[in-house]
Amino acid sequence: MLRIGTWTSAGSLDVVVCGWHDGGPGPLETGIKLIYGAGGPMPDLPGLRVGTLVATCAEEIAEALFQGIDVVATAPDCCPAAPVVAAGMWHYGWTGSDPGALAGATAAGLVMAAQPGPCAVEVRRDGRSSLDGDVRAEAVRACLAGTVPLESVRLSQEAPSRLLITPR
Repeated sequence: MLRIGTWTSAGSLDVVVCGWHDGGPGPLETGIKLIYGAGGPMPDLPGLRVGTLVATCAEEIAEALFQGIDVVATAPDCCPAAPVVAAGMWHYGWTGSDPGALAGATAAGLVMAAQPGPCAVEVRRDGRSSLDGDVRAEAVRACLAGTVPLESVRLSQEAPSRLLITPR
């Protein structure tokens, strides 16, 4: 399963950490990848391969991950869901022929980016995802309204701090 979390670093950069826990098609069975929003100084991360290009979309982020880059910077106008979608493309090998999985990851990425504090999401191969943090189904519906056709996803409050997003 793919686990992704966010927080804001000391340099005010939003960070997405992707940890792989199964044998997906990516080059590592386990590991961590960092996807930073450009706009601040890149931290010193000894031993990690830092990309030199700033990615503008999910495809560019995924390509950098496929090339073995450990740290990818994203452009300020990059879609907020792109890091989650890219992580799924890299980990699970999703392509345009996986619209349900891509839609589920997009919804999870948009919700994760809109959360006010730290949030974690588990993304499954079929695009289903569980979000942990200060997350409520009503707030997620409001966040997705106008961006994602709400009939394309089902939201289920599994626990007070856990929400399941399922593509339909």
